[in-house]
Amino acid sequence: MSENATHHVVMLPWSAFGHLIPFFQLSIDIAKLGIHVSFISTPKNIQRLPKPLSDLSHLLHLVEIPFPSSLDSSHLSGGEATVDIPFDKIQYLKLAWDQMQNPVKEFVSKLQPNWIICDFHAHWAVEIAQELHVKLMYFSVYSASTIVFYGSPDSLRALTSPEVLTSPREWVNFPSSVAFQ
Repeated sequence: MSENATHHVVMLPWSAFGHLIPFFQLSIDIAKLGIHVSFISTPKNIQRLPKPLSDLSHLLHLVEIPFPSSLDSSHLSGGEATVDIPFDKIQYLKLAWDQMQNPVKEFVSKLQPNWIICDFHAHWAVEIAQELHVKLMYFSVYSASTIVFYGSPDSLRALTSPEVLTSPREWVNFPSSVAFQ
């Protein structure tokens, strides 16, 4: 492992363990290349992650950003991940993450990493990366076929009925009967 102290990556996963764990695994793989990694999440989520290899502790930093307390506690009941809250309350988790924009921006501005690798939820990471001149990468935990099924972000807004979801995708330009059953 050759340590490259001039490279640093900030990881910004969504607060669901189906996202946190793949981002964490990617963080470990990047650190094994000798690149510094700062993995950002909330304190409860960081505590529940597997312990990274001790020989990577100088390269892989778990960064706890306090969860916003300004949301009505009845919405999230102290939860910081999708596993902690009912499905119909996940919208409030997304709102809480939006409130983490400024602490993340402060962290990134002090650190000046080479890259930010983000998940779908951090739409504001684009502004941070542009303003601070940091390269931005989107890492999807979904397969390419899943993303094609749902289509572009504009097409997601059109998924308004069960009939639309259970029909073959109109933007797929080859014969296909793939649809939700």
